[in-house]
Amino acid sequence: MKKTCKKKNTLVSIPTELLVEIVARVAASSFDDLFNTKFSCRTLNKFADVNDKYISKRVSLDKFHVVPWTSKTSNQHIVFLDRCIDSGNPEALYRHGIVQYFGKAEINSGIECLRRAANSGHLEATFVIGLILILHGGEDKERGMKIIINMKKLQPRKKIAEIRERFSRTLKSMWVKNTALIGKARPICCTTHRRANSTFHMWKRFADLECEACYCDQEIIHLWEILPKSI
Repeated sequence: MKKTCKKKNTLVSIPTELLVEIVARVAASSFDDLFNTKFSCRTLNKFADVNDKYISKRVSLDKFHVVPWTSKTSNQHIVFLDRCIDSGNPEALYRHGIVQYFGKAEINSGIECLRRAANSGHLEATFVIGLILILHGGEDKERGMKIIINMKKLQPRKKIAEIRERFSRTLKSMWVKNTALIGKARPICCTTHRRANSTFHMWKRFADLECEACYCDQEIIHLWEILPKSI
Protein backbone atom coordinates (compact mmCIF):
# COMPACT_ATOMS: atom_id res chain seq x y z
CA MET A 1 0.00 0.00 0.00
CA LYS A 2 1.27 3.49 -0.84
CA LYS A 3 2.15 5.64 2.13
CA THR A 4 1.40 8.87 0.30
CA CYS A 5 -2.33 8.62 1.02
CA LYS A 6 -1.88 9.03 4.72
CA LYS A 7 0.48 11.97 4.23
CA LYS A 8 -1.94 13.60 1.83
CA ASN A 9 -4.81 13.37 4.31
CA THR A 10 -2.65 14.96 6.97
CA LEU A 11 -1.71 17.87 4.73
CA VAL A 12 -5.29 18.46 3.61
CA SER A 13 -6.19 19.33 7.20
CA ILE A 14 -3.61 22.14 7.25
CA PRO A 15 -4.83 25.62 6.18
CA THR A 16 -3.79 26.60 2.67
CA GLU A 17 -2.05 29.78 3.83
CA LEU A 18 0.10 27.79 6.24
CA LEU A 19 1.08 25.26 3.57
CA VAL A 20 2.13 28.05 1.23
CA GLU A 21 4.17 29.63 4.01
CA ILE A 22 5.83 26.30 4.78
CA VAL A 23 6.89 25.84 1.16
CA ALA A 24 8.04 29.48 0.97
CA ARG A 25 10.21 29.07 4.06
CA VAL A 26 11.72 25.90 2.66
CA ALA A 27 12.49 27.82 -0.54
CA ALA A 28 14.09 30.66 1.43
CA SER A 29 16.36 28.15 3.13
CA SER A 30 17.52 26.12 0.16
CA PHE A 31 16.63 25.64 -3.51
CA ASP A 32 17.57 21.97 -3.21
CA ASP A 33 15.15 21.54 -0.32
CA LEU A 34 12.41 23.21 -2.34
CA PHE A 35 13.11 20.90 -5.28
CA ASN A 36 13.02 17.82 -3.03
CA THR A 37 9.86 19.00 -1.29
CA LYS A 38 8.00 19.51 -4.55
CA PHE A 39 8.88 16.09 -5.88
CA SER A 40 8.28 14.23 -2.63
CA CYS A 41 4.65 15.24 -2.20
CA ARG A 42 1.95 15.96 -4.78
CA THR A 43 0.06 18.27 -2.45
CA LEU A 44 3.06 20.48 -1.72
CA ASN A 45 4.04 20.43 -5.39
CA LYS A 46 0.58 21.69 -6.29
CA PHE A 47 0.76 24.53 -3.77
CA ALA A 48 4.25 25.42 -4.95
CA ASP A 49 3.07 25.66 -8.58
CA VAL A 50 -0.09 27.64 -7.81
CA ASN A 51 1.82 30.11 -5.62
CA ASP A 52 4.93 30.14 -7.78
CA LYS A 53 5.40 33.93 -7.80
CA TYR A 54 5.29 34.22 -4.01
CA ILE A 55 7.73 31.34 -3.59
CA SER A 56 10.05 32.52 -6.37
CA LYS A 57 10.32 35.86 -4.58
CA ARG A 58 11.68 34.13 -1.47
CA VAL A 59 13.66 31.19 -2.85
CA SER A 60 17.34 30.98 -1.93
CA LEU A 61 19.82 31.36 -4.80
CA ASP A 62 22.90 30.26 -2.86
CA LYS A 63 23.31 27.19 -5.09
CA PHE A 64 23.50 29.29 -8.25
CA HIS A 65 26.48 31.13 -9.69
CA VAL A 66 26.20 34.87 -9.11
CA VAL A 67 27.01 35.42 -12.77
CA PRO A 68 24.98 32.83 -14.73
CA TRP A 69 27.46 31.90 -17.45
CA THR A 70 25.46 30.15 -20.15
CA SER A 71 28.15 27.50 -20.59
CA LYS A 72 27.70 26.39 -16.99
CA THR A 73 24.03 27.10 -16.45
CA SER A 74 21.25 25.08 -18.05
CA ASN A 75 18.40 26.79 -19.90
CA GLN A 76 16.06 25.51 -17.21
CA HIS A 77 18.05 27.31 -14.53
CA ILE A 78 18.16 30.50 -16.59
CA VAL A 79 14.38 30.41 -16.97
CA PHE A 80 14.09 29.87 -13.23
CA LEU A 81 16.35 32.83 -12.46
CA ASP A 82 14.37 35.03 -14.87
CA ARG A 83 11.20 34.00 -13.04
CA CYS A 84 12.78 35.01 -9.74
CA ILE A 85 13.63 38.44 -11.19
CA ASP A 86 10.08 38.91 -12.46
CA SER A 87 8.76 37.89 -9.02
CA GLY A 88 10.86 40.53 -7.29
CA ASN A 89 13.32 38.20 -5.55
CA PRO A 90 15.79 40.69 -3.93
CA GLU A 91 18.86 38.49 -4.47
CA ALA A 92 17.92 37.83 -8.10
CA LEU A 93 17.39 41.56 -8.67
CA TYR A 94 20.75 42.34 -7.05
CA ARG A 95 22.63 39.85 -9.20
CA HIS A 96 20.87 40.95 -12.37
CA GLY A 97 21.55 44.60 -11.54
CA ILE A 98 25.27 43.92 -11.06
CA VAL A 99 25.51 42.12 -14.40
CA GLN A 100 23.48 44.78 -16.22
CA TYR A 101 25.38 47.75 -14.84
CA PHE A 102 28.95 46.49 -14.73
CA GLY A 103 28.91 43.65 -17.25
CA LYS A 104 26.62 44.91 -19.99
CA ALA A 105 26.77 48.68 -19.43
CA GLU A 106 22.96 48.77 -19.27
CA ILE A 107 23.08 51.64 -16.82
CA ASN A 108 19.40 52.42 -16.30
CA SER A 109 18.14 48.85 -16.08
CA GLY A 110 21.03 47.90 -13.81
CA ILE A 111 20.35 50.73 -11.38
CA GLU A 112 16.61 50.03 -11.44
CA CYS A 113 17.15 46.39 -10.45
CA LEU A 114 19.57 47.39 -7.70
CA ARG A 115 17.11 50.00 -6.40
CA ARG A 116 14.31 47.45 -6.27
CA ALA A 117 16.54 45.04 -4.38
CA ALA A 118 17.68 47.78 -1.99
CA ASN A 119 14.08 48.85 -1.36
CA SER A 120 13.38 45.25 -0.35
CA GLY A 121 16.07 45.45 2.32
CA HIS A 122 18.95 43.88 0.38
CA LEU A 123 22.07 45.33 2.05
CA GLU A 124 24.52 44.45 -0.74
CA ALA A 125 22.32 46.25 -3.25
CA THR A 126 22.16 49.30 -0.97
CA PHE A 127 25.95 49.29 -0.69
CA VAL A 128 26.47 49.04 -4.45
CA ILE A 129 23.90 51.77 -5.14
CA GLY A 130 25.86 54.04 -2.80
CA LEU A 131 29.11 53.35 -4.68
CA ILE A 132 27.49 53.85 -8.08
CA LEU A 133 26.01 57.21 -7.07
CA ILE A 134 29.44 58.36 -5.87
CA LEU A 135 30.92 57.32 -9.21
CA HIS A 136 28.30 59.36 -11.06
CA GLY A 137 29.47 62.55 -9.29
CA GLY A 138 27.59 65.80 -8.73
CA GLU A 139 24.49 65.61 -6.57
CA ASP A 140 24.47 61.85 -6.98
CA LYS A 141 27.85 61.70 -5.22
CA GLU A 142 26.43 63.40 -2.14
CA ARG A 143 23.50 60.98 -2.05
CA GLY A 144 25.83 58.04 -2.47
CA MET A 145 28.07 59.24 0.36
CA LYS A 146 25.06 59.46 2.67
CA ILE A 147 24.12 55.88 1.85
CA ILE A 148 27.64 54.56 2.55
CA ILE A 149 27.97 56.61 5.74
CA ASN A 150 24.56 55.49 7.04
CA MET A 151 25.49 51.86 6.43
CA LYS A 152 28.74 52.41 8.35
CA LYS A 153 26.74 53.79 11.29
CA LEU A 154 23.95 51.21 11.27
CA GLN A 155 25.73 47.97 10.35
CA PRO A 156 28.43 46.13 12.33
CA ARG A 157 31.93 46.48 10.93
CA LYS A 158 32.07 42.74 10.24
CA LYS A 159 28.86 42.90 8.20
CA ILE A 160 30.17 45.74 6.04
CA ALA A 161 33.37 43.77 5.45
CA GLU A 162 31.33 40.74 4.34
CA ILE A 163 29.27 42.87 1.95
CA ARG A 164 32.41 44.47 0.50
CA GLU A 165 34.13 41.10 0.06
CA ARG A 166 31.12 39.49 -1.60
CA PHE A 167 30.77 42.38 -4.03
CA SER A 168 34.49 42.18 -4.79
CA ARG A 169 34.27 38.47 -5.56
CA THR A 170 31.35 39.09 -7.88
CA LEU A 171 33.16 41.76 -9.90
CA LYS A 172 36.27 39.61 -10.15
CA SER A 173 34.18 36.75 -11.58
CA MET A 174 32.81 38.75 -14.51
CA TRP A 175 33.86 40.86 -17.47
CA VAL A 176 33.40 44.52 -16.61
CA LYS A 177 32.40 46.30 -19.81
CA ASN A 178 31.01 49.57 -18.52
CA THR A 179 33.24 52.00 -20.40
CA ALA A 180 31.95 54.88 -18.27
CA LEU A 181 34.05 53.44 -15.43
CA ILE A 182 37.14 52.23 -17.26
CA GLY A 183 40.11 54.56 -17.61
CA LYS A 184 38.34 57.46 -15.90
CA ALA A 185 39.69 59.55 -13.04
CA ARG A 186 38.70 58.26 -9.62
CA PRO A 187 36.12 60.52 -7.91
CA ILE A 188 37.27 62.21 -4.71
CA CYS A 189 34.94 62.55 -1.73
CA CYS A 190 37.21 64.29 0.78
CA THR A 191 39.04 67.43 -0.35
CA THR A 192 40.49 68.14 3.11
CA HIS A 193 42.47 65.09 4.14
CA ARG A 194 44.81 62.76 2.29
CA ARG A 195 44.49 59.81 4.65
CA ALA A 196 42.33 57.99 2.15
CA ASN A 197 45.37 57.55 -0.08
CA SER A 198 47.47 55.94 2.66
CA THR A 199 48.73 52.39 2.43
CA PHE A 200 47.24 51.07 5.68
CA HIS A 201 46.22 47.43 5.74
CA MET A 202 42.68 47.12 4.40
CA TRP A 203 41.07 46.30 7.75
CA LYS A 204 42.79 49.22 9.42
CA ARG A 205 42.00 51.66 6.63
CA PHE A 206 38.27 51.13 6.96
CA ALA A 207 38.20 50.75 10.74
CA ASP A 208 40.18 53.80 11.87
CA LEU A 209 39.01 56.61 9.61
CA GLU A 210 37.02 59.21 11.53
CA CYS A 211 36.42 61.43 8.52
CA GLU A 212 33.27 60.17 6.80
CA ALA A 213 34.32 61.50 3.40
CA CYS A 214 37.69 59.71 3.74
CA TYR A 215 35.83 56.52 4.56
CA CYS A 216 33.84 56.88 1.32
CA ASP A 217 37.10 57.49 -0.54
CA GLN A 218 38.47 54.23 0.83
CA GLU A 219 35.45 52.36 -0.48
CA ILE A 220 35.97 53.88 -3.91
CA ILE A 221 39.71 53.11 -3.82
CA HIS A 222 38.91 49.50 -3.01
CA LEU A 223 36.50 49.38 -5.96
CA TRP A 224 39.08 51.06 -8.22
CA GLU A 225 41.60 48.36 -7.37
CA ILE A 226 39.17 45.72 -8.68
CA LEU A 227 38.00 47.43 -11.87
CA PRO A 228 40.09 46.75 -14.98
CA LYS A 229 42.20 49.64 -16.23
CA SER A 230 41.12 49.00 -19.82
CA ILE A 231 38.83 46.74 -21.86
